[in-house]
Amino acid sequence: MPRISKTVTIDRPPAEVFEYLANFETTAEWDPGITTATKTSRGPIGVGSTFDLIATFRGRTIPVTYEITEYDPPSRFVIVGRNKQFVGTDDIRVSADGPGTRVDYTADFRMQGIARLFEPFMGGIFERLSVEAMDGLKKTLG
Repeated sequence: MPRISKTVTIDRPPAEVFEYLANFETTAEWDPGITTATKTSRGPIGVGSTFDLIATFRGRTIPVTYEITEYDPPSRFVIVGRNKQFVGTDDIRVSADGPGTRVDYTADFRMQGIARLFEPFMGGIFERLSVEAMDGLKKTLG
């Protein structure tokens, strides 16, 4: 199972960064691999909030449904994405770092169905995608 861990520092307060990231609709603003992200649940963001994302991967569009499974503002949330090919669990931690914010992002990916055959080769691809996403986050939030 591929696992990715990244850290990025943002020049904004932790509560602001947490709120921005937990609203997973913003993913399309900072992750170049995501073309659209829509909140599909009602009410405030928290455990049980759901989001439908469309990812682009090797020229294909891939729908992924995400659900927040743990929510501890303003420091941590876990969001699980699922589709026919994989289950991805993102653990996002936010903490003060001097005048700014440190974001620690860890993602575990488990391939499903026929895609399981390709799991040993997916680590490098997910690594590249995560670097692009963290670079996009840093550029978007500063």
